[in-house]
Amino acid sequence: MEEVRCRVRCSGHMHTVTLTESGALMLHDHPDLITERALVALGGKLPRCLAILEAWKQKDRAPLPPVLHPALNEAQKKTKERVMRNTFTDPLSVSFRTRAEERVKKIAEDLLQKCAYRRSQSRWAGGNHIACARVGEPHICGGSEQVRSENGKWTGTNSYVSATVPISWFTRVYRRGLAVVDGWFVLDVLAEDEKGFTVLAGRQGRGFEVNLWPAVITRSADGDWHLRWVSRGNSIVTVKKEGE
Repeated sequence: MEEVRCRVRCSGHMHTVTLTESGALMLHDHPDLITERALVALGGKLPRCLAILEAWKQKDRAPLPPVLHPALNEAQKKTKERVMRNTFTDPLSVSFRTRAEERVKKIAEDLLQKCAYRRSQSRWAGGNHIACARVGEPHICGGSEQVRSENGKWTGTNSYVSATVPISWFTRVYRRGLAVVDGWFVLDVLAEDEKGFTVLAGRQGRGFEVNLWPAVITRSADGDWHLRWVSRGNSIVTVKKEGE
C-alpha cells in the first residue's frame, strides 16, 4: 500500500491526514486523541479528522475523502484474501510467534529492497542485489561477493544487505511509518519525546558496507519524517541504555 496524504477542513482549519504504507491513519494536527475523544463523549462536536479515523477503522466509505477510496478498496480486498486463506489453514498448526516472525521478516525484506543503499552495477556477471531479514537483536550489515559469468570469462559482483530486527519492530517502527526514512532502514526506536525519536538505523559505509548507527528522526514543517545521524559516542550499547 502506497502512502497517501491529503488535506481536509477540520474545526475551521486545514489539517493533514496521512495513510502510511502499513495501513495506519495518522492525524498530524491532533496530538492528544485521548483528550479529544473524552470531550466528544461529554457532548462535544466530533472533529472531521477523528471522524475520518473512525470511518477508516470501520471501513465506512462515506465519510472518507475520495483520495482514500482506492486504499480502502485495497484494504478490503486483502481482508477477504486473508479470510479465505485462514478458512483452509489450521491456525493451531503454526504457532503465533512463528507466524508473527514470518510476517515481520517479509515486510522488513520488502522495505530493505526500497532503501538507498549502494547496489552492484556489474553488467557481464552478477549485478544482483539481495535483501534478507530475520528476527532477533538489532543488527545490519552489507557487502558484496564476487561471481563469474556462466562461461567463466567475466567476473562481477552481487551486493547484499542483511538486517535483524526485534519482533517489536512491527509496532515500534513499521506501524509508525518509520521503517524507511530518507532512504535509510530503521531497526528500532530507542527513545521518544515531543521532538521526535532516537533510533538505530543502517548507515552506509565504504563500498557496500552498512553499519548499525544511532540517529534522530524529526518531522519537518511539511509533515515528512527526516533522519539525522548522531555521534556514536563510546558505543551503540551506551545509546541503547539511555533509551531504555
